[in-house]
Amino acid sequence: MKAIDRLKRDHQLLRSKLDVVEVALQMGPEAWFVLREVCFTLSRQLQDHIRREEALVADCLDALEEGSFPQLAVEHRDEPQLLRTVNRLFVDQHAHALELVRSPLTLIITGLRRHMDEEETELFPTIEQILVGRELAGTNERISPSGVRESMTVNRVISQYPTTKLLFHQLFINIAFEGYDCLDEVAWRHGMECSELFARLEAVITSGVRSRREREALI
Repeated sequence: MKAIDRLKRDHQLLRSKLDVVEVALQMGPEAWFVLREVCFTLSRQLQDHIRREEALVADCLDALEEGSFPQLAVEHRDEPQLLRTVNRLFVDQHAHALELVRSPLTLIITGLRRHMDEEETELFPTIEQILVGRELAGTNERISPSGVRESMTVNRVISQYPTTKLLFHQLFINIAFEGYDCLDEVAWRHGMECSELFARLEAVITSGVRSRREREALI
């Protein structure tokens, strides 16, 4: 997946999470635990997105106008800090304290949506031009020792390594609905680092190969 396409995909998923938060806020105290889980996941996914975005901007920094990146970095700090505050409230308070999180969550929804719109209008087109100019439209793809690539779909991994199917079930990855999604997107959606998913897949695959060799040795 191209680096800029990954950032655009991040924005789509972040917007989906914000939509869930907005609806849950309208439901009242009964949605407290839904809000809590969504906000914990949103916080982690936003931090992952920020790291990817800042890494890409840093790669293009010499071709960007002076001062543009520092301003973007400052803007990016507001929502993560608010989310950390909200998540602490979710830990310390109970459902009756919904009004304590309503205001900061409203600010997060408004601010993050505005910031993503600005990036897609002002920053992303500039980065795309730079990447095309440098012939860097693609990114280095993560590959595990066993040959699993982050662009592989869940179905393809299961087809090549059947022993991994149980792991996907254990991670609550819905094969019927997510089987055609690539590994890095699935990991991101479930609040995991892709490297963490790779490590667990590698452990399962390695264990399966070792067991097969041990059985063959007994024949």
